[in-house]
Amino acid sequence: MPILWRYLLRSYFQVLLLCVSSFIAVLVVLRFQEIARFASSGAPMLKVFSFTLLQIPYILPIAIPVSCLIASILLFQRLSHTHELTALRTCGLGLKPIIFPMLYAGCLMSLIALTISCEIAPRSRSLSKWLIYETASQNPLFLLQKESLVKLKNAYYDMKVLESGKYAEDVLIAVKNSTNQRLALLIAKELSLKGELLKGEQVALISSVDPKKAQGFDHLVIENQAIMDTEAANLSQFTQSTDWNSSYEYQPMRMILARENLSKKHSGMFSLSRSAQLELSRRFSIALAAFTFTLIGTAFGMQISRNRSRKGVLWAITLAAFYMVSFVAAKSMRHSPILASMIYLLPHPIIIILSLRSLKSIQEGIE
Repeated sequence: MPILWRYLLRSYFQVLLLCVSSFIAVLVVLRFQEIARFASSGAPMLKVFSFTLLQIPYILPIAIPVSCLIASILLFQRLSHTHELTALRTCGLGLKPIIFPMLYAGCLMSLIALTISCEIAPRSRSLSKWLIYETASQNPLFLLQKESLVKLKNAYYDMKVLESGKYAEDVLIAVKNSTNQRLALLIAKELSLKGELLKGEQVALISSVDPKKAQGFDHLVIENQAIMDTEAANLSQFTQSTDWNSSYEYQPMRMILARENLSKKHSGMFSLSRSAQLELSRRFSIALAAFTFTLIGTAFGMQISRNRSRKGVLWAITLAAFYMVSFVAAKSMRHSPILASMIYLLPHPIIIILSLRSLKSIQEGIE
């Protein structure tokens, strides 16, 4: 590898790794409340640590392109301000030998981002969700907390938590009975978790059964128990989104393509369903952003004039913001998958054309 390549790539990846590490630290801080809620469920420290690590791949597909932009623009601004870029061009080097290492690095980061967004991030999201539901099935009092990560469906509940995940008093639960479309009310003076059993004291249960006659009154069933025991896992069947693992957001790309290949019922773009089109377009767009953002920093970080100007930085920020706005807008257009896919992918050729135009102007000595 030429000395120039080693020099440029070393400077590029040093800033890139520093930026990615900073984004990971910010992520952990922003998701600290969610991590604290999971830890309050009484989960072992190993599971809490695993849950924390699984949050990192969420932000990497976004953190990598932004870090590529920061690293490339800082590198070429430094080369311009220290006149290293002028010295290299004076020695007879054109722009192509100088920017080629950055283009190769951008392609490498795009492949890494594609692997993360298509394989690692969906698996991490799935494992994180699985940890939450597993903890909820083992500790039902975690479900009844108002700030729980898992909510009961068609239910209202209130209680006084004295020991998080272990003991509660003055419990009130109202649940919709799907068999007769009626409400069931449970009131307990105390609820505690003992091993795999959920124990209750001074429990009152009010439910209803369908009348035998069409115009009859509802038959209420009132039960009062001084002590009640039930398996803790029974309460987990009332949780919301029990079919979360069927969503494409939690599946790697190979699983999505296999499901679409088995169905063969869709005649849309590329014979994929609407959900598959949107998800794959989003993943490819965010992976390609690592290359285009590196190209932005390379093209608009250079300065060849004597007077320092922030015009290039403003252009870089504008193009990066244009991509981010398009990305957010495409996520809101789920009703039109073809239009959303175009909005996901269209910013990339626009950014590439403008960046190449800027490089051509610099090559000709125009800034």
